[in-house]
Amino acid sequence: MGYSLSDNDYGHQPRDASNTRLCDIVRETGAKTIHYLHDFGESWDHVIKLEKWFENTTSEGLPLLLEAAGRCPPEDVGGAPGYAEYLDAISDPAHPEHEHMRLWGPDRFDPNVIDRKALEAVVNALSDVWKPRRRITRSK
Repeated sequence: MGYSLSDNDYGHQPRDASNTRLCDIVRETGAKTIHYLHDFGESWDHVIKLEKWFENTTSEGLPLLLEAAGRCPPEDVGGAPGYAEYLDAISDPAHPEHEHMRLWGPDRFDPNVIDRKALEAVVNALSDVWKPRRRITRSK
């Protein structure tokens, strides 16, 4: 996975997202918009826009869920075009793929219904994993 800055005219190259923090990207480059390419096979291009920078927060640059809208697409749906086709198929009983897609995807999938508690749990788990650990100095 990787990200690149939207205004790549300045020589910014894609970087490995596994060891890059968004706050570091903003500080190093001043970028206000970042493109994040997820799942190279399906090419989900996420656009991350910095709307406001909070100094001196208790989250220490760790993920924090502020808002959520819409549900994540099912895994391996075929990228944005496949997701659009999936939504068309499950919402239209006359669609030729309706029954197949309804059985293939999650039960009663509604793209507008989110589980905020589940999302908060995932974000909090990421924060716990990414939180800097105290180093223990061993005496000799």
